Amino acid sequence: MNHRKLTQRRRKIYTRRSKIHILLLLFCIPLITVTGLAQTDEQTKDQAQRRPTVSLAKIARTREGEESPAEVFAAAASATNSSSQAASDLSNFAVFGSVGVTVPHGDFNIFADPGVSFNAGLEYMITSQFSVEGILGFHQFKEFPSFFGDHTNLYQVSGNGKFYFVDQSSKVRPFVNGGVGLYVTDAATTHFGGNVGGGVLYEATPHFGIQGSYNFHVVHAGFNVYYSTLQGGVRFRF
Repeated sequence: MNHRKLTQRRRKIYTRRSKIHILLLLFCIPLITVTGLAQTDEQTKDQAQRRPTVSLAKIARTREGEESPAEVFAAAASATNSSSQAASDLSNFAVFGSVGVTVPHGDFNIFADPGVSFNAGLEYMITSQFSVEGILGFHQFKEFPSFFGDHTNLYQVSGNGKFYFVDQSSKVRPFVNGGVGLYVTDAATTHFGGNVGGGVLYEATPHFGIQGSYNFHVVHAGFNVYYSTLQGGVRFRF
């Protein structure tokens, strides 16, 4: 490869990096804005829902001696607590799946182009805001001529910790995550690596949710390989 071809290659790489950075910004900024607005709205709704409600007709009956005011408000508070318990009566386990794009970084970007990325896994809620995940991932690169032989795929097996900034009383739940694991090539060579990132989960129902996430990966293969994954998917809680 002569100097002129190398220069053209570098220009293409810089142009591609700029486009990727712009896409990442376009993805992250709306998520942050929507998360802040939705979180405030959900907190207001949650406070309103937790207030015990009493009908005027029921209060009026207390004048006739049927029920005392204390009994009326106690019954309303009990009904509110029962509905809250029913909403939180869920298993601690959830399954999820995501699909997106894999973006190589650094020197790796010279030899590899972006490809597709898939993740699937099992999540266990330890508390209302902290969980652990077992992840199986498949990350493909369109050009991969030298680092791991002639193969274009990496298979990820990782254990992650995940922290939600709000509990399940809010439908919109931003989170951060990180963990370590093994990355296996098509040639069955295994390398140690890790990932760190974050995203947003939208729980449309107590059982079903939609989530978007970004993760930065580092794989040690005698040298460090860096790449990112940007994914969207679904989550189902038992």
